[in-house]
Amino acid sequence: MNARKIIIDTDPAIGIPGTDADDPIAIMLALQDPRLDLLAITTVFGNCPPALGARCATRILQVAGRSDIPVAIGQATPMSGALPELLQKAYQGPRGQEGSIALPMLEDSHCGQHASELIIDLVRQHPGEITLVCIGSQSNLALALIKAPDIAPLIKDVVMMAGALGMDAKWGRGNITPVAECNIWFDPQAADIVFRSGIPLSMVSLDVTNADAGLVLTREHLAGIDDDKPLNQLFKQVCACYFDAPMFDWSEGCVLYDPLAVAVAADAQAGEFTAMAIGIETVGRLTLGQTVPLRDTPTNVRVCTRIDGHKIVSDIVKTITG
Repeated sequence: MNARKIIIDTDPAIGIPGTDADDPIAIMLALQDPRLDLLAITTVFGNCPPALGARCATRILQVAGRSDIPVAIGQATPMSGALPELLQKAYQGPRGQEGSIALPMLEDSHCGQHASELIIDLVRQHPGEITLVCIGSQSNLALALIKAPDIAPLIKDVVMMAGALGMDAKWGRGNITPVAECNIWFDPQAADIVFRSGIPLSMVSLDVTNADAGLVLTREHLAGIDDDKPLNQLFKQVCACYFDAPMFDWSEGCVLYDPLAVAVAADAQAGEFTAMAIGIETVGRLTLGQTVPLRDTPTNVRVCTRIDGHKIVSDIVKTITG
């Protein structure tokens, strides 16, 4: 079977304290899984500014020997034009600058196109073949759909790490507000455009990306990994940085939110899914960014409802480290 063509839209940060490790791990997984053909990486605001994210992504590609894959810098702000205050403050600190892992210079870290333009070009070059793996805010894809509405039916599908539906009473309640997950909350207007686009959508949410589902990478998973490959060394460095300065404190390890989306792109049966109708709250004072199940509405999203997290984490580590 031919490998599935994907574009990863992401906010990766490596070696930067206070950022999550799941984005770079997702990129490494996409590079190493033979079922996937990574065509490009596009960056968006989130863990770090998109230009810094492009440098991080390029470092991963260089270490993996895949400098042939283009990286494009995308949106630095949501569609509202105003970067959330919590990100403004974060970017003034460590999350706005290079950390403990040396990065290439900015001029060597992007292809010169805006992320939305690269998405448009690649989708038109490969109609009906490309899966967008959106593991940050959906600002770049939304902008691409605004610029070129004709590409919507040309996109094979979108797999996203996004949302919180409250199906899991403990974990599925939002990680920015009690009802909103960060990738949606950062740019709810963009998410609304994507959710109403008619593109086939698959969503992995906080309801399955959590400790109770077993989707946690721990120090024990790294035991015995050889340092004979440069990518193995970088993988261990990225994980070590997270363990030393975790972004979240609700598990003894790193929850593999975004790598699960890549795993689903590689294998549509990686978890159990249910077709649902989901809307995005874009104006609520208390509910901004909430992913809302709708009644009497045609389904628009394939939602992951159950996973074997322990197996998925083990498989991810094995795939990345060979």
